[in-house]
Amino acid sequence: MARDVDLDAIARVTEGFSGADLQALLSDAQLAAVHELLDTRPSVSEAEKQRLYGIYYQFLDAKRSVAAQSRDAKGKRATLA
Repeated sequence: MARDVDLDAIARVTEGFSGADLQALLSDAQLAAVHELLDTRPSVSEAEKQRLYGIYYQFLDAKRSVAAQSRDAKGKRATLA
């Protein structure tokens, strides 16, 4: 972890977040860093950039789907036999 990461500040601004919320937040931050790297690193070929962007957008689509399912299920209870 980078030295400039302030875990106390992160804890303050994420109060009330669920574990899934925190996981999504960290995943978004990680993908943003990869996105920035792809935009600024000239040693990555154009073909490789396109391949990685494809993976990135597939991830975002899957994440949206999971978020929608989670939102639909919120407040519902399941009975386990």
